[in-house]
Amino acid sequence: MLDGDGRIEPAGESASPELERPAKKLVRRSIKRRVSTKALVKEKASREQSTILFPYADLETAASIAQAMFRAGGVALTRDQLGGVTGLSVGSGNFVLKVATARIFGLLASVQGKYQLTPLGFEVASSDEKMYRAARARAFLTVPLYQRVYDEFRGKQLPPRPHGLEQAFVRLGVATKQRTNARLAFDRSAKQAGFFDNGNDRLVEPIIAGGASAERGQPATVVPDVEPGTKAGRLLRKIRSDEEGGDDLHPFIQGLLDTLPAPNSTWAIEGRAKWLQAAANIFDLIYMGDGTISIATHKPVPAGE
Repeated sequence: MLDGDGRIEPAGESASPELERPAKKLVRRSIKRRVSTKALVKEKASREQSTILFPYADLETAASIAQAMFRAGGVALTRDQLGGVTGLSVGSGNFVLKVATARIFGLLASVQGKYQLTPLGFEVASSDEKMYRAARARAFLTVPLYQRVYDEFRGKQLPPRPHGLEQAFVRLGVATKQRTNARLAFDRSAKQAGFFDNGNDRLVEPIIAGGASAERGQPATVVPDVEPGTKAGRLLRKIRSDEEGGDDLHPFIQGLLDTLPAPNSTWAIEGRAKWLQAAANIFDLIYMGDGTISIATHKPVPAGE
């Protein structure tokens, strides 16, 4: 006879073939349903994206970009100029990664096709130790993920590493695939910003004698207001908009687009290949999915060869 799991229970010496056939069909259908369910779960996981912004590199990486720009005069720089002062190839994934990290920490903004230090970026590059330390603490809390973690675990111990803290990140919106990268960058950045001065089991706002609080809304220095209709006013409004996360694009994607040459200009095939490979590397960082992308160059063979 047929039991609840679709198996044939022998009746006497053997079960009849008429009972075996429908039982086998039920078993096949059950297996097919389980396989389909697993495939749907795997497909959903492959499409998972982070819903909260965080950097893939640490605060020191972001500060190095701000410091390089400050040493160059603190003026707005083109993509090529920024590559020159940082010693990075503008078509490389490393350039895109570092510039995007500086943007996420609120140190850098893209204004009219050029890179501009924000007021916070100037403070991070300052030689004044109090301003420098306060700015680093504020930059840490500028990152949406870090601010959420700070708010949720203020006065409490952080979940144990690695699994507890990573699961907390996932709950806050980090894609499962990126949870380890997010934790490593978080730990390094918290230490660099002074939030681990009393131990890495909890986030404690650093004590800065004579300085302002690092929390949002309480800047270490006051940036004077300017007339909104002037060029300076429009520039400052754009910088503040960038600091508040006004851009819709992921900073890595925005940084990649910022490296594109001007239309109708000459762009060597080698440079195009490097750009496309950088794009492939970035896609692998921020999107889920299996497989790899390879970029190859093919130059036309001159006539007569």
